[in-house]
Amino acid sequence: GRHSGIPVNANPLILLTLAPHIRAAMPRRVSGTLPAWQFGMTRVGYLSEHRAESRKWFTHFSLRSMTALYVSPLWSEQLAPHEKSAIAKSIQQFQLGEGSKGQRLLERGKKYAREVDDTCFAAALTLFIKEEQTHSRYLAAFMQSQLIPTVERHWVDTAFRRLRGLAGLELSLTVLVTAEIIAIPYYSALRDATASATLKMICRRILEDEAAHLRFQASMLGRISAKRSAEWQHLVGKLHRQFLLGTIALVWIEHRSVFEAAEYNFRRFREETLFEFSKWQGLRMEITGAFCPRRDRISSLTPARPMHVE
Repeated sequence: GRHSGIPVNANPLILLTLAPHIRAAMPRRVSGTLPAWQFGMTRVGYLSEHRAESRKWFTHFSLRSMTALYVSPLWSEQLAPHEKSAIAKSIQQFQLGEGSKGQRLLERGKKYAREVDDTCFAAALTLFIKEEQTHSRYLAAFMQSQLIPTVERHWVDTAFRRLRGLAGLELSLTVLVTAEIIAIPYYSALRDATASATLKMICRRILEDEAAHLRFQASMLGRISAKRSAEWQHLVGKLHRQFLLGTIALVWIEHRSVFEAAEYNFRRFREETLFEFSKWQGLRMEITGAFCPRRDRISSLTPARPMHVE
């Protein structure tokens, strides 16, 4: 337990569930040449740190899944007519968005995991996607209990999915984290938009999960972008902010009724979103720095010979 990242007193059934994935993620004999962008950190050190970070998140999502909410779909009137009118179309969109299967994202994550020899990276990503789908089920059950139908498609959801589909892993995660950042002020507003105790509990749970999701995605993107130059990362950061600003305007137009029901104006929504973005950017850069190669040593290093690591 001490070295695996699993609590020492964990339930044996939990350990049986996690064991195959933990064994796959433990350091093992590998061979190959150290990529140029990893100069400055030994292969042993890089693989060990990368696996430890992924294993931490795999454990987090595994244990979190065991405390999922049960939301009854049985009818019980909880929304006043004006509350239902304010949130119905909005919650339909978010329920649809939370339910993405993430197949292409997962495929790209598995490819990256093979490149860095980190099985737990893909396993943690899989559990992250499943947690998002759990949010969709929470919302769907509540909607059913309030006679709010689900929708099969919406143009905003379709546009975001196509954008992620055209991108590689790094850009796909960047688009995804934009939605996660927006989710913090949105679910805060949805929580306060009605008097429904059930909806408030759902929103509190999702907000807890989304806060962890932002840290997880900072971890993923921080590690992936460590191979990029500082200039490139600065440019991507500026473009990401511009994309976020455009998304803020779009979300306000589509979901204004929910924000106004919670006494938000556009300025408050924008400021809260940019604050979350600033926090996330700082964390991502911190992680990037931890995994970034020591470039001042690159010129003095020669390509590494094939090596074996226990």
